[in-house]
Amino acid sequence: MKETSFLLLQAQLRELFPNEGLHQLAIYEDQAGNILIFSTRGLHVLEEDDLTKKPRNIYFTPDCLKPFALRQRDGIFELIVETIKNRVFVLAFPDQTDAHQALQTLVDLLMERTI
Repeated sequence: MKETSFLLLQAQLRELFPNEGLHQLAIYEDQAGNILIFSTRGLHVLEEDDLTKKPRNIYFTPDCLKPFALRQRDGIFELIVETIKNRVFVLAFPDQTDAHQALQTLVDLLMERTI
């Protein structure tokens, strides 16, 4: 990620999460280049609008997410995040331990809301 992209992302995060510290978020880039931001409120997806090329934020509550899945494909471990409307986001990890750690982080983060 370029420095300007990082600074833009940081500004967007501060706007989306004004009352939460950025350390309370789990941020990943999926294989399609979307930025996925997990918080206790759910999943925010920052993606580029196809027509205007401007960034847009799409929000999914925890209730809109299907159970996460892990799979291995061509030596890469993938964490699958799917919504009830069948939007699929794939997070790739070179190591099985990293994939399991990400899965546990997301589960813990999203379960915080229900406790």
